[in-house]
Amino acid sequence: MKKLTLTLIAMLALSATMFAQQAMPVPFDPNVRRGKLENGLTYYIRHNEKPAQRANFYIAQKVGSILENDDQQGLAHFLEHMAFNGTKNFPGKGLLNYMEHNGVKFGENVNAWTSIEQTVYMLTNVPTTNMNLVDSCILILHDWSSFISLEGEEIDKERGVILEEMRQGQGAQMRIYEKMLPEIYPNSPYGHRLPIGTEEVVSGFKHDALRAYYHKWYRPDLQGIIIIGDVDVNEVENHLKSIFEDIPAPINPAERTRFQVADNAELIVSICTDPEETNYNISLYYKHDIVPFEERGDVQYWLKGYIDQLVSTMYNNRMEELTQKANPPFIFGYGYYGTFFVSDTKDAWTGLAYAKDKDGIDEALTAIVAENKRMQQYGFTASEFERAKADLMKQIENQYDERDKQETSRYFYPILNHFLTNEPLLGIENEYMLLGQIMPMLPVEAINQYAKELIREDNIVITLTAPEKEGEVLPTKEELLALFNKAKEIEVEPYKETVSNEPLIATLPVKGAIESKKHDDTFDATILTLKNGIKVIYKPTHFKDDEILMSAYSFGGYSVMDQSDPYTLQQLNELAGLGGLGNFSAIDLPKVLAGKKVHVSGNVNTFTENVSGSCSVKDLETMMQLIYLSFGTPRSDEEAYQSFITRTKAMLANIESNPDVAFSDNLIFALFDNHPLRKRMKAEDYDKVDYAKALKLYADRFKDANNFVFTFVGNIDPETFEPMVEQYIGALKTKKNDETWTANVPAITDKDVTSHYTKAMENPKVTCYMVYNGDMEFNRKNQLTMQVLSDVMDIVYTEKIREDEGGTYGVGVNASLNNRPKESFMFLIGFNTNKEMYEKLMGIAKAELQNMANQGPRPEDLKKVKEFLIKKHAEDLENNRYWMNCIQTQDSDGYNPMANYNEIINGITSSDVANMAKAVLNGYKKEVVQIPE
Repeated sequence: MKKLTLTLIAMLALSATMFAQQAMPVPFDPNVRRGKLENGLTYYIRHNEKPAQRANFYIAQKVGSILENDDQQGLAHFLEHMAFNGTKNFPGKGLLNYMEHNGVKFGENVNAWTSIEQTVYMLTNVPTTNMNLVDSCILILHDWSSFISLEGEEIDKERGVILEEMRQGQGAQMRIYEKMLPEIYPNSPYGHRLPIGTEEVVSGFKHDALRAYYHKWYRPDLQGIIIIGDVDVNEVENHLKSIFEDIPAPINPAERTRFQVADNAELIVSICTDPEETNYNISLYYKHDIVPFEERGDVQYWLKGYIDQLVSTMYNNRMEELTQKANPPFIFGYGYYGTFFVSDTKDAWTGLAYAKDKDGIDEALTAIVAENKRMQQYGFTASEFERAKADLMKQIENQYDERDKQETSRYFYPILNHFLTNEPLLGIENEYMLLGQIMPMLPVEAINQYAKELIREDNIVITLTAPEKEGEVLPTKEELLALFNKAKEIEVEPYKETVSNEPLIATLPVKGAIESKKHDDTFDATILTLKNGIKVIYKPTHFKDDEILMSAYSFGGYSVMDQSDPYTLQQLNELAGLGGLGNFSAIDLPKVLAGKKVHVSGNVNTFTENVSGSCSVKDLETMMQLIYLSFGTPRSDEEAYQSFITRTKAMLANIESNPDVAFSDNLIFALFDNHPLRKRMKAEDYDKVDYAKALKLYADRFKDANNFVFTFVGNIDPETFEPMVEQYIGALKTKKNDETWTANVPAITDKDVTSHYTKAMENPKVTCYMVYNGDMEFNRKNQLTMQVLSDVMDIVYTEKIREDEGGTYGVGVNASLNNRPKESFMFLIGFNTNKEMYEKLMGIAKAELQNMANQGPRPEDLKKVKEFLIKKHAEDLENNRYWMNCIQTQDSDGYNPMANYNEIINGITSSDVANMAKAVLNGYKKEVVQIPE
């Protein structure tokens, strides 16, 4: 890092202004209140009003699994779980019950995570109109800080939950990590500190061991409180100080060690396999020292983060180009500068690629080495750099333009990173100003000098992870090292590109016209009917200052298509996008759009053709041009097609070894009776795909725009918008053909299916799904009652199956009500568990659903769900996408999802929920259970 730092100084010195700035401390975000209590607790408070009357509360701990001893592996994560099982002021499940009674849902709004270096707890989207609730959230953070109860009975109940979480996560990747980390972190705690821990420790530690770990490490000098949202900063600060004043400063606290990662003069090679791994992943790391946390407060370090981003962007554009070759060197690949795998005390330039197969390992590694060498030897071109800068500055400009409309959640991670590792926290106003000064003066030569020094001759690590297959011999460590050294000797040429100056549309189409215009009182929107028959609905909003969203649909889709070629149909959308758009390939199109914030995509779906898009206000015309081009004939690119087929077949070659894939296949079989359009395509099926046919079928769905309805929502200026609608959407070709959807599509079968089967697997786990389906009248009351039933059962199953039985990490409950191809419902219950408990837990799941049908929900559960749904709806009303979806639903399905929402929710009774449960139980039942051999 010393060398890289000196390079940055040289870069900054290229300009007198920049040289003056490089040693200057970065300013701190003036919108964030920062302080430290006498006991050492750090706090950050920021006022933000999106969403209004909501706030997020966090407590971050500079404590993770890295601080565990060998006999404590898993305690940091276990402790996180226990924070929800009783505290001083919220005993038992009091914390969860209290929050859910206020519409703050466990899992979605009340949650936490533990990593190697940190543990973070959160309460999000909390209503702030009640100051007592705000104080209670601060009190919860206070209790998590120092007053988690850690009762022995609750500890023992939680062991089963965590063991099931361990079982659920113990797939091929986790097993590979457990083998690889000790090799790439020799003689380091990082080699043995995955947060989930070990089964031996989790199942057998003494209660006092967890309590001792808690009191040793959870202390104010290692804790940060973060509160962001629609609150009075002064008031919250005073309340926080008052509530936390009873926590004393630690006396003779244990040192919070930062474990250093040793340099390696000799190259480290790690090769790890697993029978259920599906890919050949080759990674190449060039390790660098980090900038010490205490030295991260100047412009130089802050700018380095953006330079790393620019280098990664340009490098990855080249890697993406390689994947478009007819015979690409890898399935996909990318590079970046950042943390060396899991350690925040060492950085690395990382190049990664997925090889096509065992024989492609050499080719993939050679490609990474070649691109690294090309970057090191020749750097990047001026045009590459200008495009990367343009994209970066557009991103920053968009954030600046939206500075008063940013979601509260967007502010969390920059503040968290400032607390944990002293990352600069400037605020977008300062970032925009400084980057606006520096970027125009930053020469590509300086970037190239910096990129050159990322690639080095020592501190190199190579990892290969691969399937473990009988009879397949992988390279040895010595052979992999030899391949690397051989690749280094290959001569590379400078990167060459041709950049077109051609506009998206060379000649403007013949402009259409608006035939009629009327106001929609329901949505306060405008409805335009164009002379070509297309309907355009637009609603100006100010939820975001620099966002315009678009969605268009026409009925038809797969339902009106010949389905005799299911393989081509399944890949229709993917194939249509391979060639790019208009006159530009998929590689060239992003170059043309550099510096613009715009996206448009088309899709053929089951019952509709759709075009969706988004853009910044300045890029509205570009979005309109992309919309126009999306209705043209898809661009054919045979080389891109061959690349897609090659990469996809390679990616799927070993997927059968994954037990989750086998389960998915059996579930689809049970639901859709093995319908060809729902079956998973296998590698050999891609030989049956017809590219030319796919392009024709796709073009047929978009050649006539007559039935399309466009909806635009966002910061729209009608005087600018309507002429663009006439110019581009009004120019689309239409015929007087009315078309609608048909029922000629695969639907969930109306029959009972039971499929219990065994499957060989490395980590024994039982996967259980119960799916109910049947006919049901489609109306808004039924829709929302089904949602309430689903959410209530989620609460019940969390209590009965996760907490009381300790039999699973979680039960998934999902429900839907459909009006196509017929009015029907689907209700799904799914979970993972162990072989000894699955029959009992399935019995509980069925019994609790039957109990719901017999007795209805507990009043407190019904109240919790209603509070959450009403709170969530209020948040949705400030969201452009929600309004767009509601407007489109009114047009397509004849009802307004937001109409009388609160009244319907509040009117749902216990009897309504019970009757809905009865209807579910009276439906057809599919039961699919995968059991380890």
